[in-house]
Amino acid sequence: MFLTSSDRGFNRSFQLVPRSAGLLLTAAAISVALVPAAMGQQQMSVSVTQSIGGGGPGGASMIPKRSIEKYSKLLGLTAEQKEQALVIYSGYSAAMDSRRKAFTEAIDEVRRTSEDAGDHTVFLEKMPKIEQEHRETTKKLESDFFSDFKSILAGKQEESWGRVERARRREVGLAGGSLSGEAMDVTELAEGLKLEGDAARSLTQILDQYEMEMDRMLVAKAAKGGDSPAWSPGKPIDIEQLQEAMKKAREDGMKVRDVNREAARKIQDLLGDEQRATFANEVRKRTFPRVYRTPRVSKDLDAALKLSDLDASQREQIEQVKSTYGRDLEPVNASWAKAVEEAEASGQSGSLGGGGSRMMMSMGDDPEALKEAKKARRELDEATSKKLRTILNDSQKERLPKPDADEDGPGGGRVMMIRRGE
Repeated sequence: MFLTSSDRGFNRSFQLVPRSAGLLLTAAAISVALVPAAMGQQQMSVSVTQSIGGGGPGGASMIPKRSIEKYSKLLGLTAEQKEQALVIYSGYSAAMDSRRKAFTEAIDEVRRTSEDAGDHTVFLEKMPKIEQEHRETTKKLESDFFSDFKSILAGKQEESWGRVERARRREVGLAGGSLSGEAMDVTELAEGLKLEGDAARSLTQILDQYEMEMDRMLVAKAAKGGDSPAWSPGKPIDIEQLQEAMKKAREDGMKVRDVNREAARKIQDLLGDEQRATFANEVRKRTFPRVYRTPRVSKDLDAALKLSDLDASQREQIEQVKSTYGRDLEPVNASWAKAVEEAEASGQSGSLGGGGSRMMMSMGDDPEALKEAKKARRELDEATSKKLRTILNDSQKERLPKPDADEDGPGGGRVMMIRRGE
């Protein structure tokens, strides 16, 4: 996708133009003309993220298979009921696969028509209807799945159905969070905690309160119909509308983030020293997933230590490099996380949308502190990787794991950057 513009003083109109079919959906999701009103020399950048996992395109959020185990625990299903639930899920999954195939074929047809006619406005005309059909169909498939799932319950299990509905709303409603900690589900963080007595009872109370409070917020947000401004194909949206929508979305996101933080803090206070440190580390990872995900160079170091033909000297050197990297990484990551929070607090960036795609907006470049923090992490990774490769011979380097195609994308998605040229 690229940006075209026509300059008439400060009145500049922008149109999102799809470049590749692979990112077509995201274009259609926000295919509008952006008309910045009196922005002067301020630079606007927009990044559009399309999720390629789980729900897939069109804002459709597919129920992940791992959720069946979660729902089963909430409902207290028997082994036989779990098997029934998995059979029901298998039919749902197959239907979703068929729907995604139909959606892909539809957008491929739009792409071919657009290319044959040399007219990109075809996207504006056709994609809204295709997306609407996709959303309605996938919503019906989900409704049918839950109806069939609920039919296998018996007795008091039905009384717990509300917890399943709330869990699903968190799966959908928290997934699009863009602020640090906004997308975190605290109930998942608490899984596996072995508490007894008063601590166990306090944990139950905290989670019950969290579930209800978060659900009220997510239901209210869904009732508003999303955070993106309404638009019609070919009709420009003033940049001020987008900025206002971004501001409101950010305010809602901060409320969600604060509820997550408070619940996590309360749980942390119940834990002993060792368990508290482990829990705090997991909170940190989920709050800043891009900062604290396992670095590529860490994977290389671990893989190198598993090579069967390392000699004693190589092994010792690699272990030393790994130890030094682990020590140096902690303060670098801490600085990056701090810079992320400061950038979010400035209010100069935000996001709109949800489901399969998000539109990230930023008025200007990243703050210097954030750029420097990213640079420090990049330089540390590059220097460590260079050290590792000087220790290994050519054959050993060839056997290190190859990078994944989408490894550098946030959350496994695809990102496009659109910048306003002066």
